[in-house]
Parts: sequence; structure tokens; C-alpha cells
Amino acid sequence: MPMMQFTAPVVAGATVNNVLAGSTFEFLSFNAHVQFAVIGSAAGLVATVQSGADVLMEESPISTANRFGIFPDDFPLSDVAAAGERLRVSIRNPTAGTLSYFVTVRVDPL
Repeated sequence: MPMMQFTAPVVAGATVNNVLAGSTFEFLSFNAHVQFAVIGSAAGLVATVQSGADVLMEESPISTANRFGIFPDDFPLSDVAAAGERLRVSIRNPTAGTLSYFVTVRVDPL
């Protein structure tokens, strides 16, 4: 089962359009069950998570655990995605300070 982990700071007022941009698994080459953990370093970050046309989470506050997700506790978002679908995790920082995100995506081929 492939797994990807991403982390980076997001400056005040900025948006990361797709954390997975450029990843081998941004566009799936096979049908898969995908699971997402989206966590921030502190309160304030909001995220949108999509699997193909399915919106799994529309811009909402995320956990403030300040670490990568622990399976299965931090993986509340999952979907069955078809080959060719795009995985997207967008992070926005509406606060006045720089915050970091921790995104983990688990991909289980079907």
C-alpha cells in the first residue's frame, strides 16, 4: 500500500492549492481506496479534500495535533477512487501567523 506524507509552512493569508501537486499519486493510475489525515501545527488552518469529483471535506478547520497522522485514529476521510481521478488537498491559512500542515494519504489498490 503506497503512502505519502507532506509537510510545509503556510504563511499568513496564503493558500496551497494542492499539497499533492506533482506527486506520483496525484492522478491515480489504478482503482484504489484512499484515506486522508490532515493535521495542522496550531489552530487556524482550514482544508478542502477531494477525491475525483467527490468532495470529502469542504473548507473546514483541521486537527491541531502538530504531527503526522496516526492510523487509524487520524484518518476520518476515505473514498473509493477510480483510475485517472485526481486527489486534492488544499490548505488555507486565514490567520496572521505562519502555520504548518501535516498531510498523510494512504492508497490501497483495488
